[in-house]
Amino acid sequence: MKKISSEDVHKEVHRFWAILSGNLAGKLEEMYSPSAIVFTGKAKRSESGKLMAVRRSRQIPGPAHSSRADIGSIDVQIVGPDVAIAAYTYSFNTQKILVNGSKVQINTLLGRATQIFQRGEDGALRIVHEHLSAAAPPAMEKAGE
Repeated sequence: MKKISSEDVHKEVHRFWAILSGNLAGKLEEMYSPSAIVFTGKAKRSESGKLMAVRRSRQIPGPAHSSRADIGSIDVQIVGPDVAIAAYTYSFNTQKILVNGSKVQINTLLGRATQIFQRGEDGALRIVHEHLSAAAPPAMEKAGE
């Protein structure tokens, strides 16, 4: 089996955010190991990656949404031949068009992420642990104001 590399991890981090931004066709569930544990910025406790991926998939931008993620420098620690930790900052901006036609923007200006990736027997990298947080709650504002 191919050893995990920093480049492999960078590629998967960018793929993760492309999926969340709605810019890449694919299933979010495929990013996670069946045993993954996740902490999101709003969570009071951890939850399974599979459950969280299903919920997040429903929120991925569609026709009435647009999202953009900007990823900071990704620090990668290789901790074994098949395991690596990615730590980085990000900003995530979403604009939604509500049923009444008004627009709302949700901006996470300084998000922080730690994701642990493991290469499976099939060769794919999957997230086995994820912790996303924000330095401040996401700002919500009506677009155009």
